[in-house]
Amino acid sequence: MKHRAKYEKLLKNSNGKYRYQFNWIGGGFNDIWAKNLKEFKVELKRQFGNSNLEVDYNTLHKATESGARSWDDAGNMMCW
Repeated sequence: MKHRAKYEKLLKNSNGKYRYQFNWIGGGFNDIWAKNLKEFKVELKRQFGNSNLEVDYNTLHKATESGARSWDDAGNMMCW
């Protein structure tokens, strides 16, 4: 009998936007809510356009509920 990995739904808000998580080149991480990759890039430019931060696109992914929780816990540990 094959054992299948449990599938977890992607995190999506009431506006139909997914939570995209990513790392910055050089360190740090962030997230942006967007419906698709095109909207992600527009929102990225709106929020961080005046900075010299660069997204590491190899780390960009849509979050699951447990993945987002882990991401938030890691961020909280860094802040306290």
